[in-house]
Amino acid sequence: MTTFDATNALAGKRIDRRTLGKWGAAAGLGIGMAPTWIASAQDGIGGDISIPRSGDVDTFDPHHTVAGLSFQAFRHIYEPLVSYNMDLEYEGILAESWEISEDGLTYTFKLRQGVKFQDGTDFNAAAVKFTFDRVIDPVTAAPSAGWVSALKETNVIDDYTVEMVLSENFAPFLSNIAVEYFGIVSPTAVETYGEDFGRNPVGTGAWQLKEWAAGERVTLEGYADYQNFHSYADNKGKPLADSLNFLNMPESETAMAAFETGQVNIMGLDPNDVRQFEDQTEHTVYKQTDVGSIAFVEFATEPIPEGESGVVFKAPFDDINLRQAVAYGINADEIIATVLEGLAQRNYGPMPMGLFAYDPAIEEYGYHFDAEKAKSLLAESGWEDSDGDGVVEKDGEKLEVVLWTWTDSTLERVIQVIQYQLGQVGIGVKLEQQEAGALFANLPDPTPYNLVFMIWGWSEPDILYMMTDTNWGVGNYRDADYRGIVTEARQTTDFDERKALYFQAQQKMLADAAMVPLWTSESVSVVRKNVHGYKQGPGGSDVFTEIWVED
Repeated sequence: MTTFDATNALAGKRIDRRTLGKWGAAAGLGIGMAPTWIASAQDGIGGDISIPRSGDVDTFDPHHTVAGLSFQAFRHIYEPLVSYNMDLEYEGILAESWEISEDGLTYTFKLRQGVKFQDGTDFNAAAVKFTFDRVIDPVTAAPSAGWVSALKETNVIDDYTVEMVLSENFAPFLSNIAVEYFGIVSPTAVETYGEDFGRNPVGTGAWQLKEWAAGERVTLEGYADYQNFHSYADNKGKPLADSLNFLNMPESETAMAAFETGQVNIMGLDPNDVRQFEDQTEHTVYKQTDVGSIAFVEFATEPIPEGESGVVFKAPFDDINLRQAVAYGINADEIIATVLEGLAQRNYGPMPMGLFAYDPAIEEYGYHFDAEKAKSLLAESGWEDSDGDGVVEKDGEKLEVVLWTWTDSTLERVIQVIQYQLGQVGIGVKLEQQEAGALFANLPDPTPYNLVFMIWGWSEPDILYMMTDTNWGVGNYRDADYRGIVTEARQTTDFDERKALYFQAQQKMLADAAMVPLWTSESVSVVRKNVHGYKQGPGGSDVFTEIWVED
């Protein structure tokens, strides 16, 4: 039996400490500012935190979405049983301690007492069971259910003890449930609001929903009875600011203007805007590598029936030569140097940099830009530019495809360069951008598009399983050999064995040209001078509970 408590929850047997060091370095950029809120407590705590974003929330129900923009908002409303400290070791949040059975199949959590949901009801073992039962219930159809696929049942031992039983060894279990997709929801609120729970979320987190003006903004207000159990937190109670606002501003020019006027006070920067802020001292710039992220192009696929294996790429990319032509035709290094201003690192495989299973040796198996190779692959499959217009055709049909991504000014420039690069090898590309919520709602129907520019992020190498467990694009890549490898990796607790398996999985995916890996990004944020107490938590995440804004 392995025992973990909230003050000594070492994750060394579950996470590679070499990787954690990289995360800690990235996360520590803002730590020197941590005591500011204490020193300034008598000067008038409060103010409104306002952040521009490229799109809107689709729902606040963590069991009905995997959209990143939704997660960015609801992660402040819900809290998980466990999370990470600044060394990226596990620590208890709603669980004060836990034990893992010798066979690795039973996790017993001792829960914190005296915690209340934002609706005033008690957090207890029944709420934990309700949450996880809801996640794995097929009726819920939670898109995150596959991330805890080994969870067999959750049992209430007493009011503040819960037992989670797995059907098989599942190495990423703690890592996966440490994410707010598995934050504990109020059973009373879910039962009261039913299908409208996504507009009336209730958790135990620091912030609660005040207003959602769809298409415009999300406003959160501090939860008065919040108890902060994160070890990196100095403020252990209600957030210091009056509100946390996410404003829909998909155009970077609009966000920049709002920052200059003070309408927003914390902002992620487009790469081409970084230099102007680095050259001044009025505001503070923070940089960090997006550890665990991977940018890639994926191909439209047809849905795979539940329980079946295989993959059906939508024509014309059912021909591997055409998929490989796209892979060879995209010059990722050029995009990194020009559009991204060097704020990314080339990644030749689907495993994100910074995770313990990342291995730079994957470059040998990846696709390096080679326009002539791309052209020869098209010609090999019978595609020729017979009329000299620059677009190849076959049997009288031109090779013209549609590429989707979400509305974002940097991504707009990225896909414009991809459009140009693929055009140079004979592939005509039409570009379409949609608000993020609409995009994710539309992706399961492959009819209108052929390619998607996508960015995924996760803190665990199990991302190679998870990204093939959605219902669009590479999510329908259910190749039996690939799934066998990543499933075995999920069930293996030895780091070296897992790393070797994930390397095999990457080789298989690249050989099939199931997606085109491109880069791992760096994020840059700027904070106005009147914002006090800003710091970053584990992995570079924003900590909003200690910020206050000076008038």
